[in-house]
Amino acid sequence: MIDDRQALVSYPTDEELMARVLRCYKPNCRYLTAMTLSVTAEPDGGKDGTVRGVADLSIGESCYIDDTGHLNAVEVNIAYNQMYYYVIAKSVAEGLGPIFSGWTMADYWRHQLPDMLITHWVSRFRRQIDRSRFSGELKLGQAKQRRLTSTGPALIAMDTAFRFWDDRDGRVDGEVTVAIVSS
Repeated sequence: MIDDRQALVSYPTDEELMARVLRCYKPNCRYLTAMTLSVTAEPDGGKDGTVRGVADLSIGESCYIDDTGHLNAVEVNIAYNQMYYYVIAKSVAEGLGPIFSGWTMADYWRHQLPDMLITHWVSRFRRQIDRSRFSGELKLGQAKQRRLTSTGPALIAMDTAFRFWDDRDGRVDGEVTVAIVSS
């Protein structure tokens, strides 16, 4: 997932925005601690490049199960969601990409919980990850606006890719398709 393309621009963690993005989570379920976004150039030199976020995450105690000693599938999903919400919020705030450049932050807050739906999830657990301190990456793929019916509301379908790792060579990766519908 990491590529050699140069970042056109980089955005450090916006702590105020991150706190607002994560406030919908119970305090013991806020795994995302920092995230830097970057936009890389498209191979053809186009200005609308790939948006990618690299994160620091930490899970002190599971919110639902006794200690498994490693990152598990439920925690991967929660960590992914938090990275995704932050990447989209920061993309809206900075006017990144053709899909979100027309959104306002009010649009984002209105859509965050009721309208952002995972429609397809694939994850591969390669090696166990220490959940107490790990890293993550989320890359936005192609986003397309479309209608399911000729009279129905428009939705955005977006492919994403993610990976998590730790300093002991733990690794999880996957692909997720997200739909943003109009409620």
